[in-house]
Amino acid sequence: MGRLEGKAALITGGGTGIGRAIALRFAAEGARVVIAQRNAEALDATVADIEADGGWAQAVPTDITQTDQVLALVDQAIEATGRLDILVNNAGRTGRAGAFLDVELDVWRDFIETNLTGPFVIAQAVARHMVSARIPGRIINTGSVDSFASEMQAAPYAASKGGLLMLTRSMAIELGGHGIAVNLLAPGPILVDKNAPRYQDPALVAKRTEAIPLGPFGRVEDVAAAALFLASDECQYVTGSAITIDGGTLAKAHF
Repeated sequence: MGRLEGKAALITGGGTGIGRAIALRFAAEGARVVIAQRNAEALDATVADIEADGGWAQAVPTDITQTDQVLALVDQAIEATGRLDILVNNAGRTGRAGAFLDVELDVWRDFIETNLTGPFVIAQAVARHMVSARIPGRIINTGSVDSFASEMQAAPYAASKGGLLMLTRSMAIELGGHGIAVNLLAPGPILVDKNAPRYQDPALVAKRTEAIPLGPFGRVEDVAAAALFLASDECQYVTGSAITIDGGTLAKAHF
């Protein structure tokens, strides 16, 4: 029996990258998985892979910056599975926005809407369902090492991910009385399709190898393994916490 047997999970950003890896792992552990993001083709491919391995999955194309779509997503997920035990708030925008002095307000707003407001809306809707149904649920927000320390030219991204860390803590203290654990994943340099070309650069790999104790990059499966613990019944006394999956990036002083 899998560690998530009988559970139902909603994973945003579940068609690609880290979200896809989490969806595949959860389904392999027995969860019924509803995945959402804007890229319908990627969602369908992930569903097909899960079903090919004997799992259960459903795709719901969704833009998490659109409140009406988010609320409809939660309703569809509950209708499809009967309940939601797990939410993985993984959809988000990455990348540098340029020098702080030059960041346009619409760029700032897009980062905040995508990485903070969207996760707030969906988490609130799912948490209301969990409380109403008396489900001792698990909510996992995907932050970043930038939740703790910013990179150059990343003010909107770091602010949104730092805000998500504090939202996680606020949710944890308010939802703990309902048996709901809320935690944050903080990935560091993780190899995904989008950044794979960069890691073909020997100079970058050498620089990262020197700077990061466990090597130049991690795998999406490493993040999925941490998510599995936070989603499982083994996570009984962990809430309001952040797990960094960064190879030791934040542990090492870079001076």
